Amino acid sequence: MRTDALVSFVLPFAPLSLVAGAGINIPSAVLDLLGQGVGMAPGNIIGNVYNNQFGTDFGIGGDRVMLDIVIGTGLVTGDSCTLNLAVQAAADTGATGSYAPGTWQTLVETGPLTAAQCVAQTRIARFDWPPSFPETMPPPRYVRLLAQVPSGLNFTAGTIAFALATSGRDDYTIRYAARNYAVL
Repeated sequence: MRTDALVSFVLPFAPLSLVAGAGINIPSAVLDLLGQGVGMAPGNIIGNVYNNQFGTDFGIGGDRVMLDIVIGTGLVTGDSCTLNLAVQAAADTGATGSYAPGTWQTLVETGPLTAAQCVAQTRIARFDWPPSFPETMPPPRYVRLLAQVPSGLNFTAGTIAFALATSGRDDYTIRYAARNYAVL
């Protein structure tokens, strides 16, 4: 699998720490689907625009991008904290908002995962890039992950090793295949 740091929610060699104060949600790096970065005005826009702002929907079409998210350091909690990982998108606020993300809208989420489910090197999410929010909204330019924890709870250890967009799955296809030999 080949990828690029520009399509990664967690920068290479810099795991996203899930240790924070009680009830504090932790955002990942923000992906700019235009590729220029938060706060940068769109250069040239080819195709449809919404109110002179760039936006697109990676969640439609035949060759959709996939998201792959893996725990680095296993989650540890002393108070039964759970992790809900949400993929969120936001429209560009345009020149009046300094080309920053607008209101974040959750597209898809994992649901509550316990620390026992999030041991080191465990894939906690692998799904197709979700379609954007209702068509009455401008198309999103920015996407992020948000690690959500219940109010008053927190993790004392844990990281996300990588969370990136891939062009397809690269599963080890014979992982559960029957063996055609016997050990005597």
